Amino acid sequence: MTTLANGLWSALANPAGLGLEPRLAAGVQHEQLFSMPGLGMSVLAAALPVMGGGLGIYLSNTGPAVWGENRCGLAMGRRLGDAFSIGGSVQALLLRFPEAYPNAVAISGDIGLRAALTGALDIGLYVCNITFSGFTGREDLRLPVVLAWGLGYQVTESIRLQAELEKDDRMPLRVKAGTECSIAGRLALRAGVLSGPLELRFGAGLRYKHLCFDIAVKYHPVLGLSPQAGLTLTRP
Repeated sequence: MTTLANGLWSALANPAGLGLEPRLAAGVQHEQLFSMPGLGMSVLAAALPVMGGGLGIYLSNTGPAVWGENRCGLAMGRRLGDAFSIGGSVQALLLRFPEAYPNAVAISGDIGLRAALTGALDIGLYVCNITFSGFTGREDLRLPVVLAWGLGYQVTESIRLQAELEKDDRMPLRVKAGTECSIAGRLALRAGVLSGPLELRFGAGLRYKHLCFDIAVKYHPVLGLSPQAGLTLTRP
């Protein structure tokens, strides 16, 4: 997920992307974190055009029933003129602990912006937890505030480059870079790298009529591989 995502999955990455291409869509994703049994992350999402913009909703679950997290969110994005789109989201997060420990709940707000600087160059800005929210009744737990800024460049009709800076207030600055190559408008090949810690990512997407199937894998030099797959249905 990046600040420059468009359509359905931008609800989780930068809600401003919902306003660029508001369409009726639904999708599911699953990632097996570091290929560890019981440490999977599943996401369901849907989007629809509303009042000249896009409305998105998503649900996610990470970890087994005994412990882990559940997240649900509502996002809205709307275009402002030809070059700008703005969006915001509200999400609730539940941390599940074993019975000996109480669960923790937090509600936070995010905001995002997309802007087309030229026909080939665009930027994205996303602030996660702009409300500076924490977990109710748990002073030992808090939500991070994350600021991300991305830059995208359409080199040719089929090749796109992206770069992003991400600063979590608890962690060092992360630098991300990636590229996507589209083949015949149906097949997309993707590759990326992230710093601090180093991660390599590779993926592919296949589009057939209204369906899009995506697969990806990320590699952490210590924790290993995390495979991911997703299916998206979009109504034109």
